Amino acid sequence: MNKLFKIAALACALTVGFTACDKHAETPLEQEYQAKVMVKDGETKDLANVSTTVNTKGTIRRSGDVYALRNFRQFTIGENGSATETAATNFYFDFKENDGVNAANSPLILPATTAAKLIANADKGYTLYYIDKAFEEVSANDNYLPAAENTLGLQSAYAPNVIGWASYTGGPKHQVIPVENRTIVIFKDGKAFFKLRVNSVYSNGEPEKEEAPTNYFYYSIDYQEFK
Repeated sequence: MNKLFKIAALACALTVGFTACDKHAETPLEQEYQAKVMVKDGETKDLANVSTTVNTKGTIRRSGDVYALRNFRQFTIGENGSATETAATNFYFDFKENDGVNAANSPLILPATTAAKLIANADKGYTLYYIDKAFEEVSANDNYLPAAENTLGLQSAYAPNVIGWASYTGGPKHQVIPVENRTIVIFKDGKAFFKLRVNSVYSNGEPEKEEAPTNYFYYSIDYQEFK
């Protein structure tokens, strides 16, 4: 009788053990967000081939949690629903989805004219901040400065009171140069969401010539989500 009791107890213990292991094995792992454009670590995607929009061009490369958007631009859409060869006056990009979008769904207006006002989409709960700190060093707990009226303009000697995301050099070069170490921060519903670094507005990251270059707007932006 005592022997049978021991066998039963052992069987019970094994059953409980296996059940506990099974429950542990069934614990779901946190899944990566399934963006419209998925980019694996170390991979580069051509938006002309993978974008869900018809008018978006550029490339995205991922390194860890940082994404590098290069030569990003969008084009107007004709009456037939196809993209034209005419660049749009504003570009729209969803950093969460890694893809171009329309104006209504974009966190930001990325300007593609000389007015060059970077504006957050307040209708969707986005607000714009900035901090004069290197992109790599910016964290979700930093003290950001709010952009007046959700807008960062183009600062220059002609507009000394403008806090900008970029500077206009004036003549004779007439170049638009992003402000060094000024990191742009997008808030969503009052919480820090993404940080951005605009590297250049020229194709392949460089003005085609020293004076009055015309190879713009092609955005080069590094971005990372706060998690």
